[in-house]
Amino acid sequence: MARKKSIKKEIKKNEKKKTSKSKTQTKQVKEPASEDVIAIDWKIPVAFLAGVLVTALFFYVQGGLQAPAVNDNLSTAVADAHVTLYVLNDASCTLCDASWIEPRVKLDFSDVSVNYVDVSSTQGQSFLNSLSINSLPAAFFASDIEEAGNYSMYVEYNWMVPVGNYYLLNIQGVKDLTRTPTATPTVDLFVMSECPYGVPAQQAMIDAKNTIPDFDLNIHFIGNVYTQTEWDALSSDYQSYYQNYGMCEQRSNGKYYCSLHGPEEVDNDIAQLCAMNYYENWTDFITAHINNNFNLTLASQEAGYDVSLMQNCVDSETGWDLYEADIAVAEERGVGASPTYIFDNVITGSSGIMTNGPAGLLCTLHPSLSGCENVDSIQVAQATGSC
Repeated sequence: MARKKSIKKEIKKNEKKKTSKSKTQTKQVKEPASEDVIAIDWKIPVAFLAGVLVTALFFYVQGGLQAPAVNDNLSTAVADAHVTLYVLNDASCTLCDASWIEPRVKLDFSDVSVNYVDVSSTQGQSFLNSLSINSLPAAFFASDIEEAGNYSMYVEYNWMVPVGNYYLLNIQGVKDLTRTPTATPTVDLFVMSECPYGVPAQQAMIDAKNTIPDFDLNIHFIGNVYTQTEWDALSSDYQSYYQNYGMCEQRSNGKYYCSLHGPEEVDNDIAQLCAMNYYENWTDFITAHINNNFNLTLASQEAGYDVSLMQNCVDSETGWDLYEADIAVAEERGVGASPTYIFDNVITGSSGIMTNGPAGLLCTLHPSLSGCENVDSIQVAQATGSC
């Protein structure tokens, strides 16, 4: 169950009379080149991507790459009209896999010509700027899509949006073009401290840090904090959802602190943030915290910390403020699932985690890092679930 980060944004939008868009919707490389360019909601439509699984199953059953049968739900438009698809990608991005896009589109259109364009080319730069593309790989149809059988379905379900003379597929790319890459190899890991998938992710990256020292590791947490006004503005359904699952607690400062696994998880998140705030060996504390079933006293003693300092941090606005500031990072990045990995501030590596593990992906991006020669001994594929 992925933690939803959109609730607080909805409140903020209501307070602004619904005139502003969420942060993830407004990140762009530059101003649109023409008035025809519109902002894109870069969320992957579930129904569209479900076709990826169908495609894989089809290939498995048929024993090779073959054109699927024409969709039975075609509209009254010309079913076999020719469709032109462009796939824009970055050849230098080793993790930017676009191989699924063409077979997925061919599930719905029987006559497709695909043009692969690299972002470094003149044509690629033109597409990048004129279509206001903010992540790669990206894909878009030429206007001949309007004559094809499933055109209306793609529009109705928001699987594509018109941008100038093209129709941009509504997918989230692996490489974020709105951000500046970090100068040092970096992994940002977003978790919930009690998530059964987040816990091994934390330990895996700490093990990686001990073996591959020359990269920066940042661990962030996922949750929500509401003022009383924001809490009151929540719909009754949201309030009931939080209350029925015991996810939130109002503290003495009047704010509500929420996490998927409840107030204890908030405290455990805060404990780890306090360790990061006060001590350099915070990874030792997280390991001890996990191994001691999140017992703050035992973990602090093992890490050589001042137990009173840590407990006071967790129990006061010092730690609460650390939590509120930290979860804003996940909210700003549009991260709602634990674990989520972001490499070098621009690459979301989930597509390769199950194959290579996060340390393997780090070494794919930075093979010259000292310690990468030992990555096979410390890194295995991660579990596929998330909280």
